[in-house]
Amino acid sequence: MDYQKIYNKDYFDGRNSFFYKLGYGNFAKFYFDNLFRPLKSYIKNNKKGKVLDVGCAFGLMLERFPGSFEKFGVDVSEYAIEEARKRLPEAKFVIVNAEDELPLPENSFDIVLCNDLLEHLEYPEKALRNIFKVLKAGGICYINSPNLNYFRKKIFFLADRKEHHINLFSHEDLSKLLKKTGFKIVKRWTYINLTYFFFVKFKSNIGIESGFLCTK
Repeated sequence: MDYQKIYNKDYFDGRNSFFYKLGYGNFAKFYFDNLFRPLKSYIKNNKKGKVLDVGCAFGLMLERFPGSFEKFGVDVSEYAIEEARKRLPEAKFVIVNAEDELPLPENSFDIVLCNDLLEHLEYPEKALRNIFKVLKAGGICYINSPNLNYFRKKIFFLADRKEHHINLFSHEDLSKLLKKTGFKIVKRWTYINLTYFFFVKFKSNIGIESGFLCTK
């Protein structure tokens, strides 16, 4: 699959996307504020470190980390990396397919993010194994992906197809894959993230997204 051909300017501008009809950056504030919440307690106790965002797009998650963190991002999209560099000139960005070996030292990152990426990949297990390699022992990996439950199948079937979601996992199946690739799950939940005022987490399978905090 030619990821660079799919995830170009037309995709991020919304012409070749369902969820980004208004443009990728235009909905960023509320959505990414919500997505960042599970990391706040960790950052409160760890004021600095090295953070890597795998599938970083415009760097909107990295942007939310304090300046005391060294920030790194990788993405297959040349256009997205160009935008990320404009937004975060102090960060280091690399254009690379997450399924390929990451051009970064092993055991070097305190935090690795993998948000809304696995569902876009032909071989998500390869990406998880690459992430596991670069994460420090005891480091935190924060993963989000659509939860292929009953509600997701019924409500978002066409949206997921339009969004190029070629590998969707149920919450339980993603849990198993994370364990298979070596991660220890610290916390897991499902959730719905629509706006700042509508972010709901569930202990059950009801949420249409899955969230995981893992360690190595």
